[in-house]
Amino acid sequence: MNEDKSRKETGKRSLVILGAIVVILVILSVMSLNTGLLGSPFRIDKAVVCIELDKNRLPHKVMETITHGVRQVCLWFQYSSAAEGNHLVVSWYYGEDMVLSESLKLMTKEGVRAFYLLREDGSPLPPGNYRVTISSATRMLSELNFEIVRRN
Repeated sequence: MNEDKSRKETGKRSLVILGAIVVILVILSVMSLNTGLLGSPFRIDKAVVCIELDKNRLPHKVMETITHGVRQVCLWFQYSSAAEGNHLVVSWYYGEDMVLSESLKLMTKEGVRAFYLLREDGSPLPPGNYRVTISSATRMLSELNFEIVRRN
């Protein structure tokens, strides 16, 4: 009878130790992915807000202050060290309000992506302060602020 009790206690201790080891391994894995211990960490190498892209898909008219009347604004970014299937979220804010959020899956290790903010009816974007963010599941990768102003 004492032998049975001793085996059960040993089995419980073994499960607790195994559980602790699994938790430690998960934490170390997450930390290594975020710090790049297993390779280069995913990163946004360059990000800009522009009015349009040129014929080579490069940013044209990069600005932080944009004159009212524009019908669209472009976020252009270059990334590297992506794991296949990495997911990003691009979120656009007008003042403090999120006005658009788009999710994307990266299919290549490095590349260039562009996203546009525009109104459904094609009218000019309203004057005010804007912000666009690029985030992964675990952290914000880039944040850009810009303003649309009325000129008299």
